Amino acid sequence: MDTRVVTGILRLPNEILLEILQQLDASDPGIFALSTFSKRLHYLALPVYLASHGIVDAPELASQDCLTLAPSQLHVLRALGTALFIPSLKRIHCSFSLSSARRGYSPREMDVFLHHIRSLAGFLSILERVDEVTLDFKGCNFWVISETLDVLERYTSAISTLLNVILEKQCKTLDVEGGMFVVHPSQFQTVARPPMNKHHSFILAVGRRLGSAFMGNGESSGKPQTNLAAFSIRSSMLLLHPCNSWTVAALNSASNIVSLSVTHVDIPERSWDELLSGLHAPTLKHLSLNLSCRLRAATIDEFLGRHPFISTLDLGRDLLLEGDVLSKDHIRHLINLSATPNYVRFLMADKRAPAVPYVRVLVKVAPHAPFNVAHINHALDRCDALRLDSVHLTLVVTVEYASSHWTGFFPDEVPSETADRVDTLRYARALELIATHPSDAFAPLALRWLPSFTALQSVSFSGCLHKHLDAMHFVARVKQACREIRSVTLDGETYSTREFP
Repeated sequence: MDTRVVTGILRLPNEILLEILQQLDASDPGIFALSTFSKRLHYLALPVYLASHGIVDAPELASQDCLTLAPSQLHVLRALGTALFIPSLKRIHCSFSLSSARRGYSPREMDVFLHHIRSLAGFLSILERVDEVTLDFKGCNFWVISETLDVLERYTSAISTLLNVILEKQCKTLDVEGGMFVVHPSQFQTVARPPMNKHHSFILAVGRRLGSAFMGNGESSGKPQTNLAAFSIRSSMLLLHPCNSWTVAALNSASNIVSLSVTHVDIPERSWDELLSGLHAPTLKHLSLNLSCRLRAATIDEFLGRHPFISTLDLGRDLLLEGDVLSKDHIRHLINLSATPNYVRFLMADKRAPAVPYVRVLVKVAPHAPFNVAHINHALDRCDALRLDSVHLTLVVTVEYASSHWTGFFPDEVPSETADRVDTLRYARALELIATHPSDAFAPLALRWLPSFTALQSVSFSGCLHKHLDAMHFVARVKQACREIRSVTLDGETYSTREFP
């Protein structure tokens, strides 16, 4: 753009300049170029340019709750990086897209993806701070089939650089979710070495490089301190080689972390022992492991022994316990426990959690796994009945199949339990029914089942009932079936039963 033209434009008052800018195609790169000529034009033209790409009220971003960028908006990161009016951010949410399985995929798309990763790192690096960051890779499914391993190195280098910048900006809450990155085994084959040795040495080399990059000098004993307080991992990318070295180093150096959540991450089961054994976050208070895998009792026992200040522990409804172990370690600060019956027994019966006041027993019902009271009672029969009577016990039942009838919800009749066996239903004070599909059969099922809960005070139904159900009539029938119930919650709306006789 001619400098003389810009000089002439600057003679105009702001009102006229804004009127001119609004008459132009705001998405024209020339508007962005114009914003770089002077501070005055920067504050006038850049917000107009950003607004044309969906970034509205750009000068107010520092005070707004969240900057959200979709994959189609990531090209605007270059312009955002020049914005003088964005000194910091409360929260940023970025979504990425990449699919090598798509017909017509070109390797150049990987270059664009990595460019966006680096652009985000560049934008965040100029900020004074960013409090919360969400990286959404759910739209990323990449398979390295025909490319060289250089792609993997560039990928992990870009990701680790971005994550390091996020921590350097004193991020308090980090959420990484989704993404699939698969390397074909043939990529590791060489003439000199067998495939497994090549794979092993490459992974170790990259893992060491990522770890030393995060820690600085690999020989140094000092650890960089970060402000990371909450880390949510919903991406297998961070828990597989080579990025898992960065993740473990980041968690071990986060002296302020109080919350760690790992949800729906699919990695080899043998990796969990290694990851949990190498993790030590002494300030950890809230831990959630919502996983579909097996964990050795010794591994979880050692982990809990290193983290005695955990107050909230959620082990999910799909986590399986393998083996058993006696322990002298106590989790004296545990207040809330959510786990399957086997884990509840593991933590309560062996005195690991001697004074936990709130317990949620998680049960999954599926076509191959009916609701089995006898199985739950058997799992908890080592728990002291006085302990169960003193805690607020909630039974959470998730139903994962659709049916217009609920034949098979309960197993075939089993022999009556022995008199001294714990009756879990008798101690439950709250019941939560969660379903993946609504069904007309839920109402009669609940009315048949509720009288078994003699201490029940509240019941909740989520996704169970059709919308045409008369809510007030159903609540009245629930009250009749279980006289001690004080409240009924239907898909988030709570009804008091006090008005019903």
